[in-house]
Amino acid sequence: MWIQYALFSSFLWAIVHILDEHCVDNIFSKPWLGVVTSSGISAGIFLVLPFLNIPVVIPPWDLLLLCLVTGAIVQLSQFFYFLALDCSDSGTVAAYWNLTPIFLIVISYWLFGYLITGSNYLGIVLLIVASVGLCSIDKFSNRWDTLYLMSIAAGLQTIVVLIEKYIFDRTDFVGAFLSIAAGIIISGLSSLAIEEVRSTLLEDLPKIRQALPIFITIELINLVALYTGQIAVKLGVPVLVSAIEASTPAYAFGLSLLITTLQRRGVQPDLAENSQKLPMKLGLVGLTIVGVWLLGTTEQSGLR
Repeated sequence: MWIQYALFSSFLWAIVHILDEHCVDNIFSKPWLGVVTSSGISAGIFLVLPFLNIPVVIPPWDLLLLCLVTGAIVQLSQFFYFLALDCSDSGTVAAYWNLTPIFLIVISYWLFGYLITGSNYLGIVLLIVASVGLCSIDKFSNRWDTLYLMSIAAGLQTIVVLIEKYIFDRTDFVGAFLSIAAGIIISGLSSLAIEEVRSTLLEDLPKIRQALPIFITIELINLVALYTGQIAVKLGVPVLVSAIEASTPAYAFGLSLLITTLQRRGVQPDLAENSQKLPMKLGLVGLTIVGVWLLGTTEQSGLR
């Protein structure tokens, strides 16, 4: 059952990546404003939840604190993600999230004693080759910055996945999910204490107001993707969940191609050029999927 949740989450993440790219390219003067706007919209959606009459079990205070910290780490990861979107396209950025399984398998070895087999090493090599390949064919001048920024984002996401697994195994899922979401919102809005953030937000406010339906759509999809993704983590094994979610960039590239097809006459030059490289990019994405599955073989066999 966790596979269905992971696949659905991957498809939703792909939509979010494409919409985020649109916001970074056409709305925000600074890419990190995505952290602030997503937190603000999510807070509005969050306020509606009490009226849905959903039974919620608040985690014990120690796990609650850990949930809030996890939410803050998520936002820090998103900060680097938005910076990366300013350097490359959504499909390539989505592909770099597949660095997370490398960090997961290595940390699992260090902390939990999971064996690293020959298949795991081969998987790591394939993921590195695919990542370097995506950078090499990327037309953006800051393509190596994208790899660097997403390496940090993926590293932080690794920490998030491991903490989530720990939390979900010890308390009610819905309560923990909402607590993590609260941490995401609080940490994102707290950035408004910084003068530069406030002034930049005020400058972009007219454009943000006009695009409000887009932001609401993004956050609704984002919350559903977050929810289904965390269910997959709870029910499955983190490395294998990451393997399924490796399909996200394939969805993103496919959706980008669809957008190009539907906008043949008014297509953006960068989107058209990206579609010409689609077969090679999809091939590299396929390489990442194989690599992630190879990384998951130790977990799947239960070796320690």
